[in-house]
Amino acid sequence: MLTPDDHARIRDAVDKAEKEVSAEIVPCIFSESGHYSESIWGGAAAGAALAASALIVADFTSPLLWPLWKALLCVPLAGVLGAALGRWVPAFKRFFVGAHHLDETVARRAKEVFFDRGLDHTKARDGVLIFASLLERRAVVLADESVRARVPPQAWTPVVDALTAAAARGRIGDGLVAAVKEAAKVLAAAGLTGRGGGELGDDAVEEDGA
Repeated sequence: MLTPDDHARIRDAVDKAEKEVSAEIVPCIFSESGHYSESIWGGAAAGAALAASALIVADFTSPLLWPLWKALLCVPLAGVLGAALGRWVPAFKRFFVGAHHLDETVARRAKEVFFDRGLDHTKARDGVLIFASLLERRAVVLADESVRARVPPQAWTPVVDALTAAAARGRIGDGLVAAVKEAAKVLAAAGLTGRGGGELGDDAVEEDGA
């Protein structure tokens, strides 16, 4: 997902930001936040249902050109095709999973990363996680209590927008760099100026999947 050059540019952006604002910024990118097995079953059911419907329509409109057993074989084959689309094609997977479940899964994964990476254990309680999940096309910003006290949730919108806009063009590294810069602006506007403690490092967290 990220090239060595991307990692270097993100690291530099975090280092620069933490010299100007009192926060520990951790950028994070996941290929996906969940396994979504329901997309496989949903795809299989949809494929089988479409094939069965087509056979019924064909039976009413014209005699079947194939023997019945061959026609009926289309139903499980269509189910297998639908399952494959639900498993391997991101657009189909998002469709079968649904927006609400995608939102919940990304939010849950972001919280897990926040605690697993120790963003809740900084001395000043000033951890800020910039989390993006590619399959779901979603980004989340989570902040620890000292930052939350000064920055309302809606203030992070420019950070999310900068990240998702670049990621939509396939420029993930650019998106994380832009998000870090926007986060620094948000923090500075809230009066959280100074210098971060450098407790969590400057490298981006990158994970292939859930």
